[in-house]
Amino acid sequence: MRAKLKVRPGEGEPFEVEVANTATIGRGRENLVSLSASPHVSRQHAIIRCHNAFQYQIMDLGSRNGTFVNGRRVITPVTLNHGALIRITTNEIVFEQIEEQPVEGGYDVTLAAGTDVDHDESATVAIMVCDIRGFSTMSELLPEDAIARTLGEWFREAANSVQDSGGIIDKFIGDAILAYWIQEDNKGKEAMNALATGQALLAKSATRAWPLLPGESAKKPLNIAVALHHGSVTCGNIGIVAQRDATIIGDAVNTVFRIEGVMKPLGQKLAASDDFVQMLPPNMRGFNDLGEHQLKGKNQLVRLFGLKP
Repeated sequence: MRAKLKVRPGEGEPFEVEVANTATIGRGRENLVSLSASPHVSRQHAIIRCHNAFQYQIMDLGSRNGTFVNGRRVITPVTLNHGALIRITTNEIVFEQIEEQPVEGGYDVTLAAGTDVDHDESATVAIMVCDIRGFSTMSELLPEDAIARTLGEWFREAANSVQDSGGIIDKFIGDAILAYWIQEDNKGKEAMNALATGQALLAKSATRAWPLLPGESAKKPLNIAVALHHGSVTCGNIGIVAQRDATIIGDAVNTVFRIEGVMKPLGQKLAASDDFVQMLPPNMRGFNDLGEHQLKGKNQLVRLFGLKP
């Protein structure tokens, strides 16, 4: 389904916009929802993205004054239900989903839910999960506004890195990002791009820190973990960014999350499966062999590799 935003600005006349895949909200005129008359709105304040071809999430982009849905501040991405009230400073936005009208022969598959198996597509992809370590602990120690700004700024920077390398953000899950790169004619390029992005995110996170905690003299670093895998996935309209970016599903997706789950006891900031490493050119396979591991839900052992010190 498509969606509609009914905007009631703090200053100016109300207006409406339709949302397909993505809607940006901010003071800059380049945003789909431009709140240019509101000086306390950030230039890039928030973003609404479609998942599963019918589910919309809103994410704050590290704004100073926050984004609120039904009176609660957005910290991690929030799923929007029909009628949800979004407030950004003195501006109010009502989210509405639009029922699609059937066309001759059924629904238009570019607008319908995209879960009909007749229209699902398969692809071979490099997959990345990037997760913030210690997020739950910090969310208990820091004020909501500090958590929201830190997380929003990080999500914005991480998403830009993924998209600049040709990757696709599948979804934000709490404090984690699931992204993928589609294998095309140049086999292996997708793995190279995913690895380069994972390493870039590690470098970026090394320059970031959480806000100073009360009673402490030094800020805690923003630590992340990056898990990489390669395999086949199924997804309706996969990679058609201009239309719907239905979520990827399959064993490969489950595997990359399982890899991320065993990284902490292994003491790794980046771990890749053997399937992923084998897709890289020989000169990029300089990893530490972490051995075979029994991942939850998998019968066969999976060999993992980590970055050398």
